Amino acid sequence: MMRKILSRGRVRDARQRVSRTPSPSNYGLLAQEHALLGEMREALRVCEEGLVQFPGNAELLRMAERARRQQREHRIAELREELREGPRPGPQRELAELLLEGGQIQRAEELTLEWLQLGGGGEAQLLLAKVRVERFLADRGREVGLKAVEALQQAEILLPADARVYQQRLHLLVSVGAWAEARRTVARLLELQPGDYVLEARFRSLEPLLERSVDLDSALREVERTGRLVDEEHSDGRESAADVRPALRQLAGERGVRAALYLRGGTALVQGPRGATAERTARAVRSVTQGARAAARKLGLGRAFDVRLEGSFGTLAIALGESDAGALWVHGELQRNHEVALADLAGANARTSEGMR
Repeated sequence: MMRKILSRGRVRDARQRVSRTPSPSNYGLLAQEHALLGEMREALRVCEEGLVQFPGNAELLRMAERARRQQREHRIAELREELREGPRPGPQRELAELLLEGGQIQRAEELTLEWLQLGGGGEAQLLLAKVRVERFLADRGREVGLKAVEALQQAEILLPADARVYQQRLHLLVSVGAWAEARRTVARLLELQPGDYVLEARFRSLEPLLERSVDLDSALREVERTGRLVDEEHSDGRESAADVRPALRQLAGERGVRAALYLRGGTALVQGPRGATAERTARAVRSVTQGARAAARKLGLGRAFDVRLEGSFGTLAIALGESDAGALWVHGELQRNHEVALADLAGANARTSEGMR
């Protein structure tokens, strides 16, 4: 009770600071006070209010994303508790969609298959198709892509006049460059939604691409070979591993920093240590990361966001994204600027296909 009273007082003080001096840091402090009370919806509202006045502010964007993630994890825990009492289509669907949104694709697929086996019908099959399309886009393997195609075909059989099926098919086809099949899919969507000017424009825009179209199987093979989707071929955005290297180099060059790492999947980018030492460091950090995520799941705590180890070796801090992680090993205590840099790395979703460096 006393903690709540004191926390409410801090919320009131933080609101007054925002009223007197609206600034990103004051909005961030108010959002943080709400978050400490477990009021994630209110924390998110404060962040969004701050972003209206300070568009693109990195700290508010980061806090808003974390509030969304924690809201999602809280709802996931509620739905799991409901489903322990007995399977029901509504909670199963919502849980699978939230897991997919949170990047837990394998668990979303398992849950959707369970729903399908329990008689979920066309809705369950459509969600399975969506999950498998997302799994292919993350994995880039041909076999995974073929499973997505098969799931879409089954969804079309069960829901032949449902535009959502063809929208998912179009999403897959455009991603791999199967332009001819994509145009036929848009034509089918126009049959279901005649007069849709957006679809009509999409249909016309695909015509110039027909000359370099390939069949779907060849397109899947090419994506597996290169590891790139069509819209990534000329992209220099956040999807490139080069984007995180400057941040890692800058961190590694600061006084007291022993190692800066970015991990995604089975590979890692390492700055600081070299050779075998870099590989050992990356393996150790990956082990800690995997252990933290597994422990959080087993204890029913939801998803882990931060890990910090302190000892005579210094401080190892890890910020966990949904599918990646940033890590920093420093002498002594972690500085505020280091915490901010780590939070920026977590969720960067950069490519690490070039291996450890």
